Amino acid sequence: MKKLAGLMALMMMSTSLSGCLLGAAAGAGYVAHDEATENDGEFDPLEEAYDGDPSTAGPLDDDD
Repeated sequence: MKKLAGLMALMMMSTSLSGCLLGAAAGAGYVAHDEATENDGEFDPLEEAYDGDPSTAGPLDDDD
């Protein structure tokens, strides 16, 4: 009975973690697509996204 309870717990944990894995794979796919299609010659997956509004500034825009 103890082994069955352990097996059931492992099966329930694997189904709950599959959503996390799906989200991580979707995020990695988005970053790979963004880097492949931006044509700037640099691999910078943590770059800032520009929203088209010049009044907004991100943390990398400081000219110190």
